[in-house]
Amino acid sequence: MAQVPWQEEYSINYKDIDQQHKALLAVVNELMDLIGQRAEPERVTAIFRALCRYATFHFNTEERYLQASGYDGLSRQRSEHTWFIEKLLELDRTYDVSDPILLGETLSFLEKWFVGHIMTQDQAYAGWVKSFRHRAEIRAIIFDFGKVIADYDHGLFVERLAAVCAMSADELAGRFREEGSLFNDFEVGAISPAQFLGEMSRVCGHALSEAVLFPIFTDIFTPIPSTCELIRKLKGRYRLGLISNTNPWHYQHGIQDSEAFPLFDTVTLSFQAKALKPSPRIFEDALEKLDLVSEECVFIDDIPAFVEAANGLRFHGIQYRGPKELLEDLEAMNILF
Repeated sequence: MAQVPWQEEYSINYKDIDQQHKALLAVVNELMDLIGQRAEPERVTAIFRALCRYATFHFNTEERYLQASGYDGLSRQRSEHTWFIEKLLELDRTYDVSDPILLGETLSFLEKWFVGHIMTQDQAYAGWVKSFRHRAEIRAIIFDFGKVIADYDHGLFVERLAAVCAMSADELAGRFREEGSLFNDFEVGAISPAQFLGEMSRVCGHALSEAVLFPIFTDIFTPIPSTCELIRKLKGRYRLGLISNTNPWHYQHGIQDSEAFPLFDTVTLSFQAKALKPSPRIFEDALEKLDLVSEECVFIDDIPAFVEAANGLRFHGIQYRGPKELLEDLEAMNILF
């Protein structure tokens, strides 16, 4: 059975819409294959339902972007989306392997709808939503934690732990480099605190208790007073969010007990989101909690690659270079504080 190939002319070039369209097309093609093979109704129904689920997810995403940007064609899009889901349910109910005319009509509908919808309704909004970043009202300021709200000294941790394990700091640092992913695994939630403790004992060649390792590992943060004062000034004018690549222990002692923490409306932590910056997934977690789209949010981080990733998702990214520069960058965006 011939499939509908993805073509670049279908691209909207806006956020995750193209990836969702590609995923939608994959399910459409799978369904067309089964219908072309005159597969048994149970298999076809399963894919019809999968297509309905994914289409509903995609339509909700699309409509959220269109509503936020004030697109005047939103009602037409919603009507088209509703009609498509209802049509899918109807085709599922009437599927009959013995009726070649009905099968042909179903295949034709799936192909023509996908291509037609993208090339007309979706292409019509592409320019509008892409220009929204320049028109959007800033509603939220999202901060990174380390080196923005609080400084930290990883070397201090290595020195203290080396003393406990009776080895040099350089030797211990070398062992950590050889492990590669241990700290990232802890931050992405791939290992639990108990597993982290066990791995640290193995790497250090020394049986470590949580009572010994926890304070050595976590007592490395120093607040940056200017950022904390800025967050207090922004409170009430904007929604405030936090996105941090962190682990349960640093969250417990470092982030959660910082003076800025109670001021945040939403908190996104890598070990809970199961994703590290610059993954789009961790940014999407923050947006879902804020109930905003990225164009309405400023994102502040000290790492250029993370700021670049945020800008690629159409946030207003600022690289933190110091308190004076941060205030200048916010003033240039007409942020009130």
